[in-house]
Amino acid sequence: MSLGGNALTVERPQTTAPWPPAMAARRAGGARLAGIAIGVDLSWMIGIALTTWTFAAGFLPETDPGRATGAYWGAGLVGALLVGASLLLHELGHAFAARRAGLGVARITLSFVGGTAQIVGTVRRPAEELVIALGGPLASLATMLAAAIAHVVIVETRGPGLAASVAALIAVANLAVALLNAVPGLPLDGGRALRALAWAATGRYEAATRLATILGRRLGEVTIALAVIASAFGFLGFAMWAALLGFILRENS
Repeated sequence: MSLGGNALTVERPQTTAPWPPAMAARRAGGARLAGIAIGVDLSWMIGIALTTWTFAAGFLPETDPGRATGAYWGAGLVGALLVGASLLLHELGHAFAARRAGLGVARITLSFVGGTAQIVGTVRRPAEELVIALGGPLASLATMLAAAIAHVVIVETRGPGLAASVAALIAVANLAVALLNAVPGLPLDGGRALRALAWAATGRYEAATRLATILGRRLGEVTIALAVIASAFGFLGFAMWAALLGFILRENS
């Protein structure tokens, strides 16, 4: 599921920067969607594998017991790939919001931590950064609603089963992506929204960035501590995801 330096420059025109800054890694393949180049980082495969394991070994046997192991893993893989596709929709939410603000979008790269949208241009006003920051979570909430409706339709027409469970997991995963991105620390969307609000209040982009960066690092440290505690009590799945989030906040703020 999903997730250094400033994402966007303020006063130098026609600069190019990722949203959020991309971790250095190799890319695999590429395509174009709505005029935007789409790439897949090789680390994205790790995220798909971890999500498949989370679904197949954790959630699906609880929500739909009595199935064969292969059925859980097959459904888990389908669910993980759909989560990966919904992360693309999240990044497209940022991209389309950036376009409405008059900026360009050169590329979207999906990776282990979710994705990055490479935005071309300069954000000159706090309102523009706020709108771009909220574009991704709003897209995730829309995807959550669509998956929830699909779950209800499947249950009403075919009854409970793995398909209905996968639809429910997609809805929950997108809600989780939206909520996690609301955490007010860089490099998450909530940190960018906080920076936009602080920038609007103080008129100082650099000071707003420092505030969001410090909060991101402190929240990362707290989340890593929670991961250690969860691991000690046997909550391995939660611990792995919490550690991932903590690392993102701590090392990429």
